[in-house]
Amino acid sequence: MFRITKQRVGVTVAVAFAVFGILVLGASWYYSGLIEDGAFKIDHEMDEFDLDVVSVSANQISFKHPSGDGRWVQPGIWGFEWDDGFARVGDLLSNEGDLVTREFSELNGRPKPGTSARMTREVFSTDPLVAHTIPFREVTFPGALSPLGAWLIDGGDIWVIHVHGHAGGRIEALRSVPAISRSGLSSLVIDYRNDDGVAEDPSGYYLYGSTEWEDLEAAVQYALDQGAESVIPYGYSMGGAIVMSFLYNSPLAPNVSGVVLDAPMLDLSRVIDQAAAELQVPGFITSTARFITEQRFDIEFDDMAYLKAVDQLTAPVLLFHGGNDDRIPVETSDELAEARPDLVTYERVREAKHVHAWNIDEGRYESALELFLRSVVRGQRK
Repeated sequence: MFRITKQRVGVTVAVAFAVFGILVLGASWYYSGLIEDGAFKIDHEMDEFDLDVVSVSANQISFKHPSGDGRWVQPGIWGFEWDDGFARVGDLLSNEGDLVTREFSELNGRPKPGTSARMTREVFSTDPLVAHTIPFREVTFPGALSPLGAWLIDGGDIWVIHVHGHAGGRIEALRSVPAISRSGLSSLVIDYRNDDGVAEDPSGYYLYGSTEWEDLEAAVQYALDQGAESVIPYGYSMGGAIVMSFLYNSPLAPNVSGVVLDAPMLDLSRVIDQAAAELQVPGFITSTARFITEQRFDIEFDDMAYLKAVDQLTAPVLLFHGGNDDRIPVETSDELAEARPDLVTYERVREAKHVHAWNIDEGRYESALELFLRSVVRGQRK
């Protein structure tokens, strides 16, 4: 007769725990590789063309889209891009199954039926002169690793320095440049390490501000050398992390008279946690994978957590974040606003996804931006 003894139970439990531990370790090791690939590896590939144009006229376009993705029916204004052209789509006119019809504005050509295309938050694809008839100069300044390029739009003695997001580029700033020029300020729209055609970080990774802030510091030094009285760093997504790291680390931070953050990355660990939760990865796997990532790839997540020192902030901050952000937890911006109500003006745009606040409500965005910039100018002149 089979008898269960305490010894047998103990061995069985020990074996079960060992097997469970091996499975957790294996899954965590695998997921740490996904973290490296998705968050840290340098990537300049564009999103795929995942839309199929069905019909297009002078003022509307119909296209089919993949199922299960609601971004094609978001309100607002968006870029529409295909292999050899670019246009703009506006209000949603109809949504039937996988067929969407939206307002259409031709900018550079008109796609034919059957053309593969994509929607993008970037509604301008060129430069300040072509997009807005705003003159600019191409300038170069010495970066921490190599010379860096930038667009310089001349204005006043306060310079807004634009820092684009993860794997982005200068065109990200084209949405906000007109409001800044109307406010009488200069704009410097910069490249930084790991951009296409620019020197890579020695680590070979995006490091979410922990090293990139040195390139922002170089841009600030260039602005000061050219006669700027003060600067306003303007960070989009990962660019917000770079701005925060600059504010905490650079001896040039006292030259900052204001800060603008649009969907800033304020804590990379929480970004990874949100992505894992959406994939239904258990929390204990995610936390173990983060630890393995640090050991395996020489990453310090604590260096990419910027809420822990918000008491060091001294300049006023204009903060935009979408309430429906699926990339960066909006709660991190909520916490920044709650921690520093004396400095932070918070525009939480309820329907917006990641860096979509301008697209969803252009008027609200630009009004808030111009009001903030005027207040910074008044403060500078006191």
